[in-house]
Amino acid sequence: MDFFPPPRPRDEEPDEESAFTRVPWEDAPEDVIGGIVPLERVLARNDHLAIVATQAVAYADGVEIRLRLRARRRPGMGRDEWALVSRGMWGYDDDPWQVAAAEEAAAQGRHPDGLLRFGVRFADGSVVTTVDERDDDDEWPGQRPERPVLSLNEEGGGSSGENIDSEYTLWLWPLPPPQLFELAVEWPLLGVDLTFTPLDGAEIAAAAARARPFWDS
Repeated sequence: MDFFPPPRPRDEEPDEESAFTRVPWEDAPEDVIGGIVPLERVLARNDHLAIVATQAVAYADGVEIRLRLRARRRPGMGRDEWALVSRGMWGYDDDPWQVAAAEEAAAQGRHPDGLLRFGVRFADGSVVTTVDERDDDDEWPGQRPERPVLSLNEEGGGSSGENIDSEYTLWLWPLPPPQLFELAVEWPLLGVDLTFTPLDGAEIAAAAARARPFWDS
């Protein structure tokens, strides 16, 4: 008798899964080479944090704005203050301290200070933000939204102890009009007041016209 039991018979191969259908207001297409607009715009900066829009990647149905966040422990910054910066950079979803702060803020009808938020203000004065709520938030894919959608997605990051890097993307659907618009950011926990940076919608529209699929078929 063998000591180790024999493997169980393998299950039959599952039926082929149905093809994934992209929902354009949720994220950028994966099978298209987007047209690129270098941005290199500093959206916000203080003595311990910089938020930079590095580039826009434009598609026929939206634009992805790529962001880099860099935090540093400046000379003389105490442990508690650096811990506060670190907590902000790493997010609050799994941090009991920040979760409690978020619950307190919600009870007061406001967003928590630790929540990094972005928005877009179009030339006609209309606004879309990353904290907008939709009636079908609990459904997927839900109904096609009647208003533009702005989504913030974390791409990754790392730390050297005294410095923290994070990368994010903003997905703006649909493609903005070929006019100047403003990108807004606010992050009270890390000392970022509401700040607006103009972006050129005409450049983004021209880049979208250059978008093409990876393969012709």
